[in-house]
This record gives sequence, structure tokens and C-alpha cells, in this order.
Amino acid sequence: MPLPDPTEKRMEVLTERIGQRDEPSGKRKDYADNLWKNEGDVKESLRDVLRRMAPGILGCCMYCGSTTGSDIEHFEPRESSPLQTFRWTNHLLACGPCNSKYKGTWWECDAETGEPLLIDPTRDDPFAHLFLDLRNGIYRSPTVKGKTTIKVLGLNLDERQFPVARQLARKNAWQVLRNWSRARYDDDKNGMRDALDVLRLYPFADVWQAMLRQAVMPGADIIMRDEPPWALALLRDEELRAATLVEFPVSVIPATNH
Repeated sequence: MPLPDPTEKRMEVLTERIGQRDEPSGKRKDYADNLWKNEGDVKESLRDVLRRMAPGILGCCMYCGSTTGSDIEHFEPRESSPLQTFRWTNHLLACGPCNSKYKGTWWECDAETGEPLLIDPTRDDPFAHLFLDLRNGIYRSPTVKGKTTIKVLGLNLDERQFPVARQLARKNAWQVLRNWSRARYDDDKNGMRDALDVLRLYPFADVWQAMLRQAVMPGADIIMRDEPPWALALLRDEELRAATLVEFPVSVIPATNH
């Protein structure tokens, strides 16, 4: 999703200014921090676009998906690279705890590839690194990037109460899905639309996305053996999938035509 032209141009100017500061003296970081603090219009424009990209009607945190994202998060922290302060592709929408308490200034990359060890939904498909156990709401991972993301963001910590909330979101999703199926049977277009809006926009949208993906995986009958008997058929419904399945990575590529 592109930024408004004035915002994009302003960010380019600010990035150029930061680059002109003397890096060895330490002035670049201080200068970048000061610009970030005072560029209220730029930040509000960024936040508006990020909210429209994020799941949930008010824009949920792009890291945990649990609550409204209140903060503009620098994926690569300013402490690591001040030049990334106003780079559009370095911004995410995050909740306060993810931004400050858990992720904060954490930044590590793979020693061989240089790839960040944290999932960025604008660069990665989270579901290539994370598998949600729908029965207990716990994330597991076959990759280093996935394991690191779970640990750094505390995605399975009891103190964050995510596993319990994900189990509840799964139960709610089944009820909404049943409502959608009944509305379609009754040719109730409004009821179908309302149900789809709930599935697309409620917090913990990652649970619904995991359900859709696991329904078409090899061995889905075993993976989802505890679900209602009508579950798999509906989750594989082409109309439903076309309306609610989100493709990753989410694009944050700026506009190229001015």
C-alpha cells in the first residue's frame, strides 16, 4: 500500500538529512531521534496507512495481532540504523507491549545471510515460520526465524494470555462460520457479509488465517480431528477462502509514479 505523495517526499528529504550527519560522532542517532519526535504530520500519515494495512477494523498489532496497534514500530531500531528512521519499508504498527517491553531495541540477523531473525509480515509469510496448535493456542515453529519471533515477542507466554485468547477466538470463529453457512443457505446476503466482516476484522485474525491454511494441508483430517464434522468442508469453500484469506507478505512498497 503506497503512502500519500507528500508524506513519501517528506520522508525522502528527512532520510537525506539524516544521512548527512556525521556517523562516527554519534550525532546521526540524536538528530534522527529529534526529527522523529517533531514530525507529527508524517507520523500521523504513516499511522493512518499502517492501520489500513493491519488486521482488525482499528488496526491490530502486526506482531501479536491481539489488540489495537497504537505505536509506529521501527522494525530495524533507530539504535541500530538511524538511516532507517523514515524508511517506509521499516515501519510496522505495533501495540505498546510488543513495541516497548518485548521487542524494544532487539535486533539480530543471521550471521551467514544477513536476514533479520524476526518475522516481518511485509517481507515474510508468517505461516512459513509459525504453526498454530489450534487445540491449545500455542505457536510452534520449524525455523530459527519462527522460534526467535515466538521468544522475543512472548507469543506463548502465560503473562500475555495469548494461548487462552486464541482458543476463545477459535471457538468464536466456528460460531461465526456456522452463521455464515446458515445465511448462505437462506440466501441472506447481509448475514453473509456481516459474518465475513467479523472473520476478517476481529482481533487474533491469525487464528482464522491458521484455520484456513491448515484445512488444505496434507493430513488436515488428522490435524483438525477435534473440530466439528462440517468444519473442513466449509474451510475449503472457495467463496469463503476468496473473501477472507490474506496473502503475505503485506506490501508496503511506496508509489513509483508522482
